[in-house]
Amino acid sequence: MTLRSIGIIIAALGFAAASPARAEDLLVTQYKNDPSGAPYGIALEKGFFKAHGLDISGIISGAGGGSSVRNAIASDLGYGDVTAAPVIAAAEQGQDVKIVGITSRSLADLVLVVMPDSPLKSPADLKGKKFGISNPKSLGEMMGVLVMEQAGLKQGDVQMTALGSLSGALTALENGVVDATSIPVILFRTRGGESKYRVLVSPKDLPLIPSQLGMATGKAMKEWPDKLRAIQTARREGTKFIYDHTDEAIEILSKVYAPLPPSEVGIMVKQLVEAKFWSEGRIEMPLLEQTVHAMKGVGMLQKDVDLKKVVDSSFLPPDLQK
Repeated sequence: MTLRSIGIIIAALGFAAASPARAEDLLVTQYKNDPSGAPYGIALEKGFFKAHGLDISGIISGAGGGSSVRNAIASDLGYGDVTAAPVIAAAEQGQDVKIVGITSRSLADLVLVVMPDSPLKSPADLKGKKFGISNPKSLGEMMGVLVMEQAGLKQGDVQMTALGSLSGALTALENGVVDATSIPVILFRTRGGESKYRVLVSPKDLPLIPSQLGMATGKAMKEWPDKLRAIQTARREGTKFIYDHTDEAIEILSKVYAPLPPSEVGIMVKQLVEAKFWSEGRIEMPLLEQTVHAMKGVGMLQKDVDLKKVVDSSFLPPDLQK
């Protein structure tokens, strides 16, 4: 080997060593349309990702459902914050994915509403009525099933009416096609909030199932476990910041959820803080068991799931692994 060849190799190695780690995007389902992913926005703005050695260039807003799970699987990072049910379904279908942390521990990011002049005063009054959903097997239908169960109603007591989209369900409510519906809280506030609709169930009283959680591929868990640990730690810090510094968090999140007015963002965040909506990450098995129950209720699953095979808490901070 010539001296010139050795010099070229040394220079190349030196360039590689000096090159910074490539920035990566983080996929979060409905990031700008759902408050579940708020801790990631805080972590990005406050530099929590960088503090733990991650170069996150931005947050991609996933479409939701199975498509977000597929996109997370295909992403370079192999991680996504996605809806719980499609992850469980994907794992049951043999996909090499696991739940590595819980982001939000209830359905308080949804709002169950009726029109102001509706005679319905509680979920029990929905017996024999029509409940608007976007699509069958959606999170909205799962919420409806669980709320009806809490009210002592049985499957079939309420007619689930699919309307193709969340805005379509809301329009159907306004036109009297359905009697009630559940919609994301940001859409609710964008369309007029309490000045236009009446909330039938308050956020703190909604079912305890995770609306979103952290999912990682087997490849990510094997090849870059430290990145997954850093994500979970930074997201936890973002969550704690929302609870400990709510007013500053609202200022940051008002940029994320624009054009929703900051005053509306403030109301939403404070309600979710009261509902203890965001989780620091601990995988609470009863919440996932409730998810499986709801999935069976809407026909997504026909049998129980061995959830221990679907979760891996080892990427969480040690005190959250118990």
